[in-house]
Amino acid sequence: MFGHRRFSAVAAVVLCVLLAGCGGGAGSGAGDAIVVSSKDFTESILLGEIAAQLIESRTDLTVVRKHNLGGTTVNFNGLKNGDITLYAEYDGTAYGPILGHTEPIADPDGLHDLVKREFEEKFGITWTAPLGMNNTYTLAVPREIAEQHNLKTFSDLLAVDDQLVFGTTNEFMGRQVDGYYPLVEAYGFAFKDVKTMQTGLRWKAIETGEIQVIDAYATDGKLVEFDMVILEDDRNFFPPYNGAYVVRMDAAERHPEIIELLNLLGGLLPDEKMQELNYRVESLEEPVEEVARDFLVEAGLVER
Repeated sequence: MFGHRRFSAVAAVVLCVLLAGCGGGAGSGAGDAIVVSSKDFTESILLGEIAAQLIESRTDLTVVRKHNLGGTTVNFNGLKNGDITLYAEYDGTAYGPILGHTEPIADPDGLHDLVKREFEEKFGITWTAPLGMNNTYTLAVPREIAEQHNLKTFSDLLAVDDQLVFGTTNEFMGRQVDGYYPLVEAYGFAFKDVKTMQTGLRWKAIETGEIQVIDAYATDGKLVEFDMVILEDDRNFFPPYNGAYVVRMDAAERHPEIIELLNLLGGLLPDEKMQELNYRVESLEEPVEEVARDFLVEAGLVER
C-alpha cells in the first residue's frame, strides 16, 4: 500500500551480494562493531552518517558504515539477519511495505508507537524517538504562482487547477492508494493537463513553465533550490512518513548508550532542517560527512 520511494522489491540475490562480507553486525560472530547502513538516496545517507559520527564521537564503539546499500528490502533484511545494527527508516514504510498493513491509518499521531510495538514483538527491532521530519508526499508550486493565487493548501488549488499543468512520474501515476488518481478523486482536481516525466526533468519543466504543480517529498532539497512552496494536505490524504532509527534490540541491550545517543536527535530534524541538509548535499554538492558534522556541531552534540 504505502510503497514510497524508500521501498524497492530487491531480489534476495542482490541482498547477498551487497551484504557479502558485511559481518560485524549485532547478530554476527565477527566482533561487536556497530554497523550503520542507509538506503540509496541522499536523506538516508545523511541520516546514516549523522548516526555514525554521533556514536563514534561519544563512545569507544567501532562503527562500520554501509551507506547507499539499496532500498528498504536490503536494509531491513540485513537488520533482521544481524548484518546491520541500525539505519534510518520511516514509520509509513514500516506500516505498509514492511508490516503489510493495507487499511488507512486511523491514528496518524499514534503511528510511531504502533510500528515500534509491532517491530519489537515481531522482529526484535526497536525504534528511536522521531527525528522531527515527515518526509511524506506533498504537492508543491513555484512561489510566484502560490503568491499570485494565494495557494496555501491542496484545496486552494481547486480554484485554479484548470489553469495549471500537473507534472509527475510514472511511478506516482501508477500508485493505487496514494497516487495521482486517488488524489484527484479525494480532492476533485481537474488539472489543465498532466505530464509524466523522469523526476530530474521535472525541475527543468518547472523552470521553463511547462508545468506548475508537482508531487514532491516534503524534505526534498530541490524544493529549496527552485523556491517551491509546499502546500498543506488539508484533508490528510497522504500518510505520514516520520523518520527515526531502527535498531536491533540485542545490540541496544548490550550497548544502551546507542539508543540514548540517537534519542538525543529526537525532534532536531524538522522538515525545514532536513531540506536544508539535503540541499547542501544535492544542490551545493557539499560532502555528506561535512554536512553531517556541521549539523551535529550546531546541535551541540559533538565538538568540531
